[in-house]
Amino acid sequence: MRRKILAAILLVYLCVVAALTVVPTHLSFIRIRNGNDSNHVNLIPLDYSFRCFRQDQGMHPHLTAFCLRNTLGNVALFMPLGILLPLVDTRFRSLKRVLILALCLSLTIETVQFALRFVGNPRAVDIDDVLLNTLGACLGFLIYRGLKLR
Repeated sequence: MRRKILAAILLVYLCVVAALTVVPTHLSFIRIRNGNDSNHVNLIPLDYSFRCFRQDQGMHPHLTAFCLRNTLGNVALFMPLGILLPLVDTRFRSLKRVLILALCLSLTIETVQFALRFVGNPRAVDIDDVLLNTLGACLGFLIYRGLKLR
């Protein structure tokens, strides 16, 4: 019974992740309305993240908070995955397997975001998101291991 409840929680979590990452949000449209690049596609690892933090804070006073929220949000988004996977399925009791699944899931999300751009979805596509999501799942797995949840 416990495993079924955890599997249901994992399914709800994955639906929330899909809703947060694929469905256009009001923030996507605010970015466009404010004249920011609505065609943001970053394929250079950590390029956007580093540029975001190095911007002139005088010209963009809220930029540091945005960059921090974006970075930490991408890490936090996949932490539950790293905790829930090994609880639901014993095949995911190794960091390598969690890492591979998280990487594949995050790449799938970014690929869907890219494809949806052709039908008007203004979501940014960024390899940094893939790296940060995968890091988040790995940190979640380390929390699972550290707490010895089973």
